Amino acid sequence: MGHLLLKTEELAVLIGDNEPGQGDHMAHRAGYNGVWSLTSIYAPDNCYVPSVAGLNLEHCMDGLFMTEAGGDIFEPRSYPMRVEGIADNAARLVQQRSPLTGVESETVFTVQEPHYIDMCFKAKLLQPPRSGRRFGFFWASYMNAPEMPALQFINADGFWASLSPDAHGRDGSNTVCHVSIETPAFGEVGRQYDSNSLAHSFSARRYDLPLMFGRPGDGSMLYLQMFDQRAPVRLCMSPSGGGVNKEKRLYNPAWDFQYVVEEADVGTQFEMRSRVVYKPYAGRDEILKLYEEWVETLDGQDDF
Repeated sequence: MGHLLLKTEELAVLIGDNEPGQGDHMAHRAGYNGVWSLTSIYAPDNCYVPSVAGLNLEHCMDGLFMTEAGGDIFEPRSYPMRVEGIADNAARLVQQRSPLTGVESETVFTVQEPHYIDMCFKAKLLQPPRSGRRFGFFWASYMNAPEMPALQFINADGFWASLSPDAHGRDGSNTVCHVSIETPAFGEVGRQYDSNSLAHSFSARRYDLPLMFGRPGDGSMLYLQMFDQRAPVRLCMSPSGGGVNKEKRLYNPAWDFQYVVEEADVGTQFEMRSRVVYKPYAGRDEILKLYEEWVETLDGQDDF
């Protein structure tokens, strides 16, 4: 089973593994996983680039990631996954121990009325990082030619700010926004890393609340993503990671996020919950309200 369709009154959410699409989803390319398609009764076109995906687990990152010795940087794309239905409104995406970094993971996607997608990620490291002590994960959401490509977030001073780099990777700067006031390094001093790596490209900006939002398509919709924790999460953007929409003469930005643990070893477990809200845009004040409401629902949940 390569994909499952989950629905609410407003949303149709297609959860899929990393196999190529078939039938109505022939456009979907092998390797990309997570949410193959996200549509709303208010926006019938796929929010994501149809050939790829959103909330796509892209990288498992240790000290060798993005080096000549690091091997396949797209390990989650390359190694088999399986998708299984676990409820009428939920599906689980599972990947057994990965060959390079030794990670096993599962992601549960649950749709909630009327316009919510809850994502619960769990992983375990079954071997030490091949180099260094940091270990992290990277997800990409390839957005389909939004007229407003920038991501917005609340900075450390409590003001709304934007992630809108002018290029992919180090030359773009302003790419990865980190919560800490300390230098958000990734990798090891003295190693040479690929200059296109978003994991090694940083913004001088810091975020306060763990959320980010954009306005897909013509700008009438809200795409809000919220996280249940701060320090391990890094907000990230590529202005062109999803390629181009030739018909609209627009780039497809990647609205991304990372989860980086400073001290990892055999047996380290990773857990993260996130919620995506996809609905008509009603202003920034509503965003804070949506975040507060979600946090309240998490208070009574000790586990997932």
